[in-house]
Amino acid sequence: MIETTWQDIAITVITILFAVMLLPQLRDVISRGAVLNFFSALCTSLLSYIMALVFATLELWMSMAGQALVASTWMLLAYFSLRNVRDHMFPEETLAFVVQDFFTVWVQGVAFIVAGSVKGIFSRIKQD
Repeated sequence: MIETTWQDIAITVITILFAVMLLPQLRDVISRGAVLNFFSALCTSLLSYIMALVFATLELWMSMAGQALVASTWMLLAYFSLRNVRDHMFPEETLAFVVQDFFTVWVQGVAFIVAGSVKGIFSRIKQD
């Protein structure tokens, strides 16, 4: 018989509450066309799945299930947000096209921030 620790129960309750708190947002994304940042939702989902694997390695099985529930909710938020963007902005395109477009814009934004930071560092060096 598997012994359940109080830590496993506490983590499970907290993670299930996280998933429950996401349900109104999920309803808005599915039925009202709301949009979350796709990359934030996707990264949160992937990291949550990794956390579920960590719980599994610790044999915290209930925690793993609760964390997998949270990860799946975030994945649904990412998917339906992406679908809503496609339906409103790119109705003739595939979801893959929208992901590629989002990724391109994200890379350009990161490059802009990095270039600005590097320029700022070098301008301070020149002044000294």
